[in-house]
Amino acid sequence: MRIERLSCESLAAIARSDGGNGWKHDLDAWSKTFQDAEQGKRLVLVALAEGEVLGYGSLLWQSAYPPFALAGTPEIHDLVTARRHRGRGVATGLIAALEQAAASGGRTSIGLGVGLYADYGAAQRLYPLLGYLPDGRGITYRYQPVDPGSSVPVDDDLVLWLTKSVPTAAAAS
Repeated sequence: MRIERLSCESLAAIARSDGGNGWKHDLDAWSKTFQDAEQGKRLVLVALAEGEVLGYGSLLWQSAYPPFALAGTPEIHDLVTARRHRGRGVATGLIAALEQAAASGGRTSIGLGVGLYADYGAAQRLYPLLGYLPDGRGITYRYQPVDPGSSVPVDDDLVLWLTKSVPTAAAAS
C-alpha cells in the first residue's frame, strides 16, 4: 500500500470506486475537496495498491469544531476505507500519515470526531487503540454541545470528539 496526496488523476477513481457505506462518490464534491487542498485548507491523502483506491482521509487545518479551532488543533476528517479492504490497516496507515503531517506542520495535538451509531463501530474501537481519547466535552450535534435530557437525531452529526498528542517534527528527529 502506498499513501499519496490527492491528485486530479485520483478524483475519478475515487468517485467510481465501490467503497461501501460512508464512501463519497460525488465528483463535484471531490472537485471542491481538491480545490480546498490546493488552497491549503486541508491535506487529502489517498491509500492505493495496484491502481485501486483503498481509502482516503483529510486533515482539516482549521476545524469547524470550536474547541479544536480555538486551540489550533487540526482535525482528521472524512476517513474512509473501502469495504473490501477494511481490517487490513488502511485507516491506521492513513491516520499515521495525517499525524505525521500535523507534526510536520508544528502542531502538538490532533483531533477527530466519531459518530455514535453502529456504522462507526470499527472506528469507535480503532481510535482508542491508536491513542485517541475523548476531549472531555461530551457529545455534540452539529458542533454544538448536547445538554443532558435533550433530544437530537442519531445521525452523522451526533459526534464524540477525541484528541491525541503528536510529537512535533523537531522532537521526532
